[in-house]
Parts: sequence; structure tokens; C-alpha cells
Amino acid sequence: MAALPAVVTLLLCGQLLAVETNEATADSCPKAPEIANSHVEYSVRYQCDKYYKLRAGDGVYTFNNKQWINKDIGQQLPECEDASCPEPPKIENGYVEHSVRFQCKTYYKLRSAGDGVYTFNSKKQWINKDVGQQLPECEAVCGKPKHPVDQVQRIIGGSLDAKGSFPWQAKMVSPHNLISGATLINERWLLTTAKNLYLGHTSDKKAKDIAPTLRLYVGKNQPVEVEKVVLHPDRSKVDIGLIKLRQKVPVNEKVMPICLPSKDYVAVGRVGYVSGWGRNANFNFTEHLKYIMLPVADQDKCVEHYENSTVPENKKDKSPVGVQPILNKNTFCVGLSKYQEDTCYGDAGSAFVVHDQEDDTWYAAGILSFDKSCAVAEYGVYVKVTSILDWVRKTIADN
Repeated sequence: MAALPAVVTLLLCGQLLAVETNEATADSCPKAPEIANSHVEYSVRYQCDKYYKLRAGDGVYTFNNKQWINKDIGQQLPECEDASCPEPPKIENGYVEHSVRFQCKTYYKLRSAGDGVYTFNSKKQWINKDVGQQLPECEAVCGKPKHPVDQVQRIIGGSLDAKGSFPWQAKMVSPHNLISGATLINERWLLTTAKNLYLGHTSDKKAKDIAPTLRLYVGKNQPVEVEKVVLHPDRSKVDIGLIKLRQKVPVNEKVMPICLPSKDYVAVGRVGYVSGWGRNANFNFTEHLKYIMLPVADQDKCVEHYENSTVPENKKDKSPVGVQPILNKNTFCVGLSKYQEDTCYGDAGSAFVVHDQEDDTWYAAGILSFDKSCAVAEYGVYVKVTSILDWVRKTIADN
């Protein structure tokens, strides 16, 4: 018994070729099972190679009376046409080289070493002269707020952040509804203090048990989910911790990370800004983000100020009794504003940020650790970010 003719369709270099043969091919479809009161209808879908597209029809053909029929173009076989850019005009003694430039959305920048320009070579590969076939990545811009704080303006007291000058500022709420600060350092990680993370928890609590209890907000009270918490291995001396989010936050005008410094911005008299959700002059948590401009203070005077706080008979003016912040090589102190304003309870975890005029970028010089000065004591105490950079980068890379 003679075999039924079969139609074999070949797709070569983007062109469709139909060949009729009298023998069934090895890769032809198996016979479909039959069911009562019905008939089997065979169909195929033509698809074009990469960089080609169908010129007409959807590519689906049904086998009917030994004919392959498409509902749009009948027996006409489809054609694959070049889906790349239109052919440019030719020039004498020259040739055309196709290229594209990748660009990132607003508030993002290219991470790779290349310039984003890729050329389409004879092997149908997109190649960048610096990084080869490696595709570029877009990373979030940091430290470039759309509405930076006015440098001449002057959190007990403080000013309202009406313009959104501190888009890296996050608000954290403990299981007992205590508010504290956190600082966005990239699309998925934030810095805060270890003490903040333990608010409402006993000291023997594990980091994995703390993470699910935290409520965290960025931008205009936008909730974000916490995936994990990582505490500094020597948190009794370095009051710092990292928070990883379940997903990257979209970066925009209201949400943007602060840059981590590549040099030390901590110098006596240097002015920086601190924002926060801490208690105000009435000792209530503020409903609106506030900020204040403060100067870096002399470390020796700060140490002396707090050492006397543990010995009441040696107490000097404004030395708090019984309060001893962590003071060591990993910290620096900040004084009061010229209006005698200060940070207070709930501001810890916020960044002391400085503006580098050379590259017009804002950097986190410190993270507020001791927020209990409240204009009663003379100094707030901050963890120096340059002292924890290696740990921060390794933790992010490993997690």
C-alpha cells in the first residue's frame, strides 16, 4: 500500500520552503486518537527565526482535503521578513554597521563599564567594544534628590521636609508601635541601628525572628516587606544592622537611596543634615518628616561629656545622668544646631548626610545611634559609615 504524500516545510535562513514527498517523514505527527461522532483536524504553526517575523497571517495552518489552509491567507504559504531596522542607503566604497544604544530610565544609570552602544556583527551578535556580549544593567541613582535641601536653611524643632529632600529616609515601626528610622542604601537594602531592630524584643532574640515583626515604610508611607535582618557581628561595639527587602523598590522622586561614601566626610565643624520621624518638642512622634542641620563636634569633648554622665558628682552642665552611648573609633559626635535644636527618641537609624559639591552628590557619613540627647545633652552619637563599609558590601554580596 502506497504511503500518503506528506508536506515537509523547512525554515532556512528565515525563508520558508515547501517540499512534497511520497514517504512519511520520521518526525511527522503521530496519529491522534479517535472519538465518537467527531473527526480529527491537524494544524501546524509556522514560526520565524530570531530577527525575522511573519509578513501576513498568524502562521497557523489546518490540514483540510490534503491542503494546508490558513484562515487569513488560504493556501498561500507565509513568508518571514527581516524584523530588524530598515535597510539604510548604501555609499560608495563603504558598508553599513548596525548599532543600538541602551539607555536607562529616569533615576537609573548604566552599571556596566561600557557606554551602552552595541554593534550587530556578521555573526548576528550584539557586541560592545568594552564588555563584549555582556548586556548592560541599569542601577538606581543615589544621592541625587530632585529637590535638594536649601543649603542656607536651618528634630526637636527642625523644619518640615515638604519638598521631599530626603528620599532615602524610611520609617520603621516595632511590634510595640515604637517608631525609629532606617536609611535606604540601594534598591533592596537599608541601614539602621541594632538597637532599633531589638525594640520590643529581648536581647537573646535571633535576627530571623525579628524580621517578620518589623513594619517598614519608604517614600510617602509606602509599605515594603522585610525579607531578612542581618546584625553586625560585634553589635555591642558597632550599633548597626542591615535590612533586606523582599523586592526591589522602584526608585523615583520620592524614593531614592543615599550614596555610601568613598572618602571620610567627618571633620569637626563640617555641617550635615539629619531627617527623622522622632519625638518633637512636645515629646510626641511627629506625623511629618522633619530635618535639621547639625555640625560635627570634637570627639574628645563628646567622650568627656558622656563619661561624666555615669558619675553624678562629676556631672557638668547638660551632662545626662546615667546615660552612656557607645563611643569608640567607629563613632563620631554631632553637636546642637545654632538654634539649640537636636535629634531625639525615634530618630536613630537616620543618616547624617553631607553634600559633596565636587560631584553634586549626597553621601551618608553616619547613622544616628544615640538619639537620646534631645537638646538636653550636647551631643548625638553616630556610627561612622566608612568604618562599616567592608562589612556592608560583603553582607550584601553574600545575601
